[in-house]
Amino acid sequence: MNRRLVITADDLGVDAETNATIVELMRDGLVSATTLIPVATAATDAVERLKAAGLHAPRLHLTLNSAREWAGWSPLSADARTLIGPDGTLPLDAAQAERSASTADVAREMFAQLGWMRRLGLRPPALDSHSGTLYGLRGRSLALTAVEFCAEHGLAFRLPRRLASVLGLAVRGLGTAHRRAVRRADALGVRLPQTLVGSWLPGSAILGYGHLRADVLAQLRSLPRGTSELIVHPSPLASAQRFPAGEGRKRLWELRLLRDPAFHRALRREHIEVVPAW
Repeated sequence: MNRRLVITADDLGVDAETNATIVELMRDGLVSATTLIPVATAATDAVERLKAAGLHAPRLHLTLNSAREWAGWSPLSADARTLIGPDGTLPLDAAQAERSASTADVAREMFAQLGWMRRLGLRPPALDSHSGTLYGLRGRSLALTAVEFCAEHGLAFRLPRRLASVLGLAVRGLGTAHRRAVRRADALGVRLPQTLVGSWLPGSAILGYGHLRADVLAQLRSLPRGTSELIVHPSPLASAQRFPAGEGRKRLWELRLLRDPAFHRALRREHIEVVPAW
C-alpha cells in the first residue's frame, strides 16, 4: 500500500534532560525526526548534542507562546510588539498568541527563528507549529502565512492534507481555512504530510499506558497511502515532573511507546515504512 510514517519527537530544546532523551531516541533509530524550539532555554544545548551525535537537522518548531513549565520565552525578532505580553515574553496562552499576533510579526519571527538555526549550521527541512498556533485550532488560521514563508525558503510544512476524525472536536470550523492552505501549498510546491497520528486525548483522560498504545496502534491500522506523521512528546522523569500529573504521565507513556517492541511489530505487520521526512 506504500504507507510511510515519520516518527517525530517534538519539543527539542526545552531542557537538557529532554534533549538527551530525544538525541538518544534518534541515535537508536526509535524516532526518525525531531523539532527544535529556538526560543527555548536549552536550544543551544540541543544543537550541540545533535552535532556531537552526527544527527541530521531538526525541523523548525515555530513558537509563538511560552510554556508554564519553563521560564517565559522571548521572541527572536526585534519590535515584535503583537507577539509579546506586558512582561516582554511570549504569552502562555496559545489562544492569545494566535489572536493577537499580526501576520507581519509572525512572518518576521519565522524568519528570525529560521535564521537562528541556520547561523548555527543547521538546515531545517521543514517548519511546524508549537501548540498549533499557526493552524487555526482556536479560530484564527495563520497557515497561509506559513505556507508562503515555506515556499520562499524551501521548507516543507506540517499541515496534514487529511484531518483525522479523532481531531474533529479540536478543529471544528477549521475546514475552509485548512482547504485553502492545502490548495495554496500545492500551488507553490510546499510538501505536506498526508495525515497526523498521535495520542490526542489530554493526559487526564487516558486510562493507562495500554489505552494510549491501543489508540495509536488503531490509527496506524487505518493509515492512508502516502507519508504521514506520528507526533509524540517523549520526556524523561525529570522533565515529566514539571507538568500536571496527567500530562506528565502521558509524556512518560509516549517515551515508553517508542521503546515498546509491540509498537515496532505493529509497524512491520502493517507494512509501514519509517522515513525521516514527508
